[in-house]
Amino acid sequence: MALTHTTPSADDLLGQPIPQEEAATQDAALNRVLECLTAVGVNAQLIKRLAIQCETKPDPSAERLWYPPQLVIYADAGWRVATVTIGPRSGSYMVELVRVGADNEPQADRVEVVPACLPARVAFLVAQNAGVPV
Repeated sequence: MALTHTTPSADDLLGQPIPQEEAATQDAALNRVLECLTAVGVNAQLIKRLAIQCETKPDPSAERLWYPPQLVIYADAGWRVATVTIGPRSGSYMVELVRVGADNEPQADRVEVVPACLPARVAFLVAQNAGVPV
């Protein structure tokens, strides 16, 4: 059976835009994980995206919306190892760990949900998936 790879929509990739205050809270939570990962030498990048709505005459008092931030972890060769986001309702960490099969065939990511109070646990899962001794 041939594998099919579907292209996700922008909403699947970026999530629904959120208010700036909520984005700042999620940034802070992901920064705690980033600090843990940096301490053990894991290459990670915190990605923040502003949601821009095009209007001919934008209202200067309009609320600024952001896409939910993502912490993306890469292997030394540049391959994505994991992506960490914050659950919109629970505030828990959602950790998507990349999996590959025989002959580097991509498989569905393994998803772990980790309570918000355990950023070090997230860092451990990611480092373990990246092959970094912790």
